[in-house]
Amino acid sequence: MRAVMLVADAAVVHPDNTFSILRGGITESNVPPNRPAIFRGAILVRIEYSAGDKGKHDLRLVCVDEDGTSVAPDITGQLDAKQAGAAHVALNVQITFPKKGRYTFILSLGKQEKDRWTIHVKEASKPKN
Repeated sequence: MRAVMLVADAAVVHPDNTFSILRGGITESNVPPNRPAIFRGAILVRIEYSAGDKGKHDLRLVCVDEDGTSVAPDITGQLDAKQAGAAHVALNVQITFPKKGRYTFILSLGKQEKDRWTIHVKEASKPKN
């Protein structure tokens, strides 16, 4: 079983298992001075499975800071793989990061980590005149 994720402004999974994304590939979040570090976006997950993966599999997404401390509630769910194929999951998230720094989303299926995505939260540059 293989899984990958992508962070975007928005993501939608369609009934035919295709998806649409808006501004995908986010790796930085620029925060105005003296403002809370709020991230609003979507995490798109693609899970590919073979006939040997048939059955139910627990999905878990966590967000940790540079010290490995969780900074948001875990997102959990379950995938029921009935036959070989792929599934897409779009998760809309809003997280207030406690401070500027690097934060990593970690995706696991069962007890195995499948992918990581890091976002650098930093102060926005002042506009040049």
